[in-house]
Amino acid sequence: MKNITYAIRVLLRNKFYAFLNIFGLAIGLAVSIIIMLYVQSDYNFDKSHEQWDQLYRIESKYFIPPKNDEFALTPTTLADLMQEEFPEILSYTRFQNTGQILFRIEDKNFYVDDVYLSDSSTFNMFTHKFLKGDPKTALVEPNSLVLTKSTAEMLFGAQDALGQIVKTDANTFNVTGVIEDVPSNVHLRFNALISFTTATSGQPALTAQQKANQLWNIALYSYIKLPKNYDINSIYQKFPAFYDKYMSPITAQVPSLREASFSPRLVPLNEIHFNSQVQYDLPTGNKAYTNAFMAIGLFVLILASINYMNLATARATKRSKEVGIKKVLGSSKGKLVSQFLSESIVITLVSLLVAILIVNLLIYGTDLNGLLNKELTLDFMNNNLLLFGSLGTAIVLGILSGLYPAFYLSTISVLVAMKGSVKSGPRSLFLRKILVGFQFFVSIGVVISTLLMSNQITFMRQKDIGFNKDNVIIIPTRDTLVSSRLKVIQNELKQNPNIVDVTTATGMNITTSNAVGNRLIGGGRQLLLVQSTDTVMKTDTYNVMFTGENYVNAMQMTIKEGRDFDENIPTDLTNGALVNEAMVEYMGWKNPIGKKIQNAGPNSPVLRVLGVIKDFHAFSLHVKVEPTVIFRYERFGTITQTRPSVVVHAKAGKLQQTLDYLENKYAEVDPSHPFEFGLLDNQAEMLYRADKKQSTLTAVLSYICILISCLGLLGLSSYTTATRIKEIGVRKVLGATVAQLVFMVFKDIMILVLVGFAVAAPVAYLLIEDWLQVFQYTMNLPTVIIGAAGVAGALALVIAFLTVSYHSLKAANQNPVKALRYE
Repeated sequence: MKNITYAIRVLLRNKFYAFLNIFGLAIGLAVSIIIMLYVQSDYNFDKSHEQWDQLYRIESKYFIPPKNDEFALTPTTLADLMQEEFPEILSYTRFQNTGQILFRIEDKNFYVDDVYLSDSSTFNMFTHKFLKGDPKTALVEPNSLVLTKSTAEMLFGAQDALGQIVKTDANTFNVTGVIEDVPSNVHLRFNALISFTTATSGQPALTAQQKANQLWNIALYSYIKLPKNYDINSIYQKFPAFYDKYMSPITAQVPSLREASFSPRLVPLNEIHFNSQVQYDLPTGNKAYTNAFMAIGLFVLILASINYMNLATARATKRSKEVGIKKVLGSSKGKLVSQFLSESIVITLVSLLVAILIVNLLIYGTDLNGLLNKELTLDFMNNNLLLFGSLGTAIVLGILSGLYPAFYLSTISVLVAMKGSVKSGPRSLFLRKILVGFQFFVSIGVVISTLLMSNQITFMRQKDIGFNKDNVIIIPTRDTLVSSRLKVIQNELKQNPNIVDVTTATGMNITTSNAVGNRLIGGGRQLLLVQSTDTVMKTDTYNVMFTGENYVNAMQMTIKEGRDFDENIPTDLTNGALVNEAMVEYMGWKNPIGKKIQNAGPNSPVLRVLGVIKDFHAFSLHVKVEPTVIFRYERFGTITQTRPSVVVHAKAGKLQQTLDYLENKYAEVDPSHPFEFGLLDNQAEMLYRADKKQSTLTAVLSYICILISCLGLLGLSSYTTATRIKEIGVRKVLGATVAQLVFMVFKDIMILVLVGFAVAAPVAYLLIEDWLQVFQYTMNLPTVIIGAAGVAGALALVIAFLTVSYHSLKAANQNPVKALRYE
């Protein structure tokens, strides 16, 4: 207690240095607490479900020579049939995304995203807290609807939602349950669940053969529950018999599938977030991003502790007489070490209290959770990691950062200490230089990384993606009557002077919060037979898009060879196709026009290639442009079955006027549905939200690194200037200018900045080179690194100079007589 009391007195006696240490350490601890919560949320993904260690998602692995395709989706009947064949499967449930649905409550309309069809076993497997209703029966009956708390409040306000009636275009639902909102660290998030029996109500039960016929078409997400500690290899070993029974008879009937195969992959629920690399998955995490935040958080803590060590050892001369007197009065080396460590721990514990205040302000007073896309809470009572982790970090940080100063001060001899002649020796000075150099290495490295990330995101925004995404409005079609009049509507919209062009297409949905995959303008994989360089038809899966009239012109794509669909040639619409350059290259075609394409099914019509489109990015720049085929949706026979969206290309600068016009127009065209739309450029931005989030967080952390480094420099320059005050006075009397004196003090720091820069630039290059591996299309890193490194190095020099110059200017401008009378 004496040590603690004395430590508090020391802090109050040296308020400036106490402030620098406490504020620097508080920032470091605040960052570490936030990153601790962030990492905890990521590594605990899906662990809010009580039975998470027994739950597995089934993924589909199709091999159709010569390619393997892996999907997060499975056939509708796969889980059902697997439970029949494998009794160890205790239960299963399925989630089928219905997209956005219009819910009608009396005379009010509400669009709700992320609505899924789901089985009655869902709440037996997944843990969701019921506020109203019975989890055992909530999804049993057809037309049952379970809402999250937020959705229920949006639809019914303060009114009790249980038992209320909700209508859609096709059904009338009864609200059978209300649950707490789905946590942010759950991979499958929803706003409402509809009983799966709604889709099958009134239909005869499927026969075994009908179930087997569906096993070659993926449709939904399937989950199974297995006994604790079950070895999933047992199912893998028995699955070939399942395949032979249910799936191989189908392949025997279709020549193109005779060499095909299928196998499931069972992914533990808690591994989906970080380990998913399959197609059509929900948004998943990136372990590299999480680990990068952990590393930067650790560096921030190290920088803060370096400040303490630097200031404590630098001020050894100020405390040498104190050490000498204590030794004369009988203090041992151990007691002195204990005293100085107590000071260090007191500083870190005070810093922890300040850090908790900062974190509170950030979480509850700013949109930090929105930036992180998390639901972080500062709940020490119910979060042992937060309580003991933050307290333990502060104590360990106090001990580690105080060890060197404690042992350094305690080893000063009594004679030297009593004379007050302790000087920083070359070893101590060298250590401080290394620590300051390390600070600049980290700060400059993080700044360079931030600039390079920002450059990559700018590159993605500005890259030519093969079509014009700006000012493109997507309007989904909700009504069959509207679908049947699309051509008339399209022609009417073209008359507006603010509209450049209009087209229609399927798969161009407006954004939902749980968007699947990284699609931008539609497309999905489909098994096709395509004519190779000879007359042989090659079976493979390709990206397929279905479009309407004038799609190529409206999207401002480029025809490289051949021609577009001709509206005056009926066979173009039913038997024609367009392909991209990647398709031509993949097939090795010398003359692609006229090549045959056919669906992989009996009696499928033969289609001919009409033209080749310049490669365009239907998906994000994370993936390569895939071989793509464009069909007209008219080949389905009836337009009302496909429900394409209307795609309107507005004039630049006329977007709002166009939206106002469209809203009024659609009130006439489709009065039964509220007007809704999506903007294609917003869709494109959504594809890179995780990358932008990491870039933003890295930028914020780089500012923090710089701030902590500046706090350390401020204290160190204050001390350095004070110890050289007599030298400054002598040099001034001998004719040195203020600029020369400032440069004299700054010179040593400048060298450290340059050394830190020389080490940081190549390290940042290697880190960003690794980060860029997730993108198939990247900036020219060797060229961009030069500019980014130059900016970061110059910024570090300017900030260091401004920080150091405050004290050096003050010393250089004072009367030299005072400096010479210093001793």
